[in-house]
Parts: sequence; C-alpha cells; structure tokens
Amino acid sequence: MLGYPQSASGVLTTGGSAANLIGLTVACNAKTKFDLRSDGWKVDDNMVMYASQEVHSSIQKSVELLGLGSSSLHAIPVDEAFQMNLDALHSRIAEDRTRGQLPFCVIGAAGTTNTGAFDDLNALADLCEQENLWLHVDGAFGAWAALSESAKHRVAGMQRADSLAVDLHKWMYMPVEIGCVLVSNHDLHRESFELTPAYLTHGGGGRGIAGGDQPWFSEYGPQLSRQFRALKAWISLKTHGVRKYGRLIEQNLRQTRYLVNLIEASEEMELCAPVPLNIVSFRYVRANLDEKQLNHLNARIVVEIQEEGKVVLSGSLIESKYVLHVANTNHRTRIEDFDVLAREVLDVGRKIAEDVGREREVRP
Repeated sequence: MLGYPQSASGVLTTGGSAANLIGLTVACNAKTKFDLRSDGWKVDDNMVMYASQEVHSSIQKSVELLGLGSSSLHAIPVDEAFQMNLDALHSRIAEDRTRGQLPFCVIGAAGTTNTGAFDDLNALADLCEQENLWLHVDGAFGAWAALSESAKHRVAGMQRADSLAVDLHKWMYMPVEIGCVLVSNHDLHRESFELTPAYLTHGGGGRGIAGGDQPWFSEYGPQLSRQFRALKAWISLKTHGVRKYGRLIEQNLRQTRYLVNLIEASEEMELCAPVPLNIVSFRYVRANLDEKQLNHLNARIVVEIQEEGKVVLSGSLIESKYVLHVANTNHRTRIEDFDVLAREVLDVGRKIAEDVGREREVRP
C-alpha cells in the first residue's frame, strides 16, 4: 500500500511517538559497535543522529528515552521550502566524524507537522547508503500521500527507508490511537525486542505449545499486554478499500487548495509557508500594525474563534510569526467549511484590529 518492501516487519503502536521510538531503537541496535541490549551505552561512544529543525517533538523525546540525550540529535537547517538542507547535512556529518563522533541515523520528514514540508527522501537514502547510516522516516500523516495520484511524488524514495512511522488515526481517518512502524529488516527488528521467558514460550504449531506459529507483537516492540489495534485497521480497509482512502485524500487536497485560493485572493490574509499537501499556515494582516502586534492579534483570533465554536484551528510559530494553522485530515470536511473559516478569520481579525488601533490612539 505504501510501496514498502514485502519482507518488512511491522507493529501497530499507540501512536506516531511510539512508532518513532521503536524505529530509532532498532537503528541504535543496528548501528552500535557493541551489544547494546546486554551492555548498555558505552561512555566513550558519542552516537549522533540528524533531522531537520522542523522535525516533530516526538523525535527528541525518543532520543531522550533511549538515553542518548537531546544533544545527540543534531538539527539541520532548512531551505525556503522548509526542507532539510542537504549541503548542511553533508557538512555536519563530515564535521562530526572529524570530532570523533559516530553518526548513525538520519531522520527524514514525510510531512512535518508545522509546515507540511517533505524532505528529499531519495537524496537522503542515497546519502545514508554512502555513509552507512540508518534512514528513519517520520511519515505520521504525510506518508499517506502515497495513496494520492496527485501527491504521491512527494514521498518518492520513502520505500528505501530502513524504518517508517505512520499514523492511521490521522489521514486514514481511524479512531485514536493507532500508529504503526515498519522496519525493512525483519531480523534486526525482532532482535531489538525479542525476549521470551519460559512462561511466554510459544510457536511450534499445533496444540502442543500456545500461540501456534504466528509471531507475537511483543517481539517487535516494548509492550507485552496490548490492545487489538489491528482489528479497526483491518475492518476499515476491508470495508472501504485502499482506493476510497485515496479518493478521500484527493478530496482533502482539493479543499486545501480552495482555502489557499481564498487566502491569496484576500488583502487581509497571507500565507506564511508553502502548501505542498494539506497543512496551511497563514495569518491575518493589517498594514498599520507591526510584527509584535500582528502576532498578538493572530493569537487572539485563534482563541476567539475556538471559543465561538464555529470552526476549530490551532496556532503556531513560523520564523517568529504567529500563524493560524489548519490541518485538513477529516473525511467529513466540506468545501463550504472553508468559506466559513475565511469569513470568521476576517470578521474576528477586523474586530480585534480595531481594538488594537484604539489602544494605540490612547497610548501616551
């Protein structure tokens, strides 16, 4: 479905954060120079990994949980499209090797949460092959662009990743929580987690030993007791089919482009980042307000619109600008919903801007 190797192993997790943690755990075990499971981290082993400065916070949490420390995660600058700068990545890897550090993993983004940006996954795969690095791709929602005819080029090269994290409760419209991690090397995946004491012995087939010949998911992640997450994924896919999911994703993309057109046609709204997929970052603007006032104004817009209950959006920061943040991943979204959104932003923005203007007039 995602073009991932048939020989890959995978496990459904509580969400994208757990999926990233599992993928990076396998990367650590695969690229260390010693037995990490039995000996733990060596004091003199300075393992480092790389991701764009736009990477999701769950990556840093995973690095910290692995005991590497957040300083081992090297943030690489991005270009004007918020894509990882490959020249900067090459240079940082070379510098780190010179300092005696051990680069072991690059984390590529297939749709960042803040801007919806996609790293050049083919280029990252080429680099990782040349440098003997593990390539992990965080495709929490963006990986599902593979089901869209108009957007699947965004994830070209994703199938070359050593591990891939995705969330089915995002752009596959399934109830939370249901993330998934895929690992291209089945043996490395299992070796990173397998632990079978006598009271959990299984396999062998027949009725003699519990569990039959089927693998246990506890051998592919940290959880032993776990929910039956596969059931809702299986039922959803069997009921609707992959093609219908592709059509719904295309529908969300058309709606997103409609919103972009509304923003670009207005003198009172501006885009604050490119829109490669379904994440739209924009803000309300007034020529007579400075950046600090615009940030304050847009933060108030988010709160007031949420409290009105007509539409729901969130806020974020992009290059010091406070932006209105829209992530269109709902199969029930209608095109007219974006007319309501634009109208509300303009109405509330004008009202707040007038208040800001009056405050400036009375200020000594």
